[in-house]
Amino acid sequence: MRTLIERQYRTLDIDQDLGLGMMLWLCHFFPTEDWARVQTERSLAALDRLWIDPPGYHGRASYAPHVRIAFANYGVSLGLQAVNQWPERVDRLNTYFDVYRSNDEYDREAITHVMACVSHLPGLFLNAENRERSG
Repeated sequence: MRTLIERQYRTLDIDQDLGLGMMLWLCHFFPTEDWARVQTERSLAALDRLWIDPPGYHGRASYAPHVRIAFANYGVSLGLQAVNQWPERVDRLNTYFDVYRSNDEYDREAITHVMACVSHLPGLFLNAENRERSG
């Protein structure tokens, strides 16, 4: 894994909501590594560009900004909580997806409901330092 990251982190440019959230989550386990600092900064910048306000969610990608997928936004939420960024956006997207329904299979898929729980209660998904902050 280290070899893969070291080879690619300088040019890796993620443009998808869930991928960005998961990169932030991975980076929070290695906050002093060069690759983690670079990818955290890059991921936050990309997520900032994907933020749709109002109503308060991250678009799927730069080429599909108005596509909204609840489980992917919940993954972004986990990533943001992992790096202690934008708690107001975490609250906004949780509030939005608590009532938003896509009326497709994702409304029924278990992953959506599991990720909603993770977003609201990240607990053991965070490193020990961040877990203490999240309460």
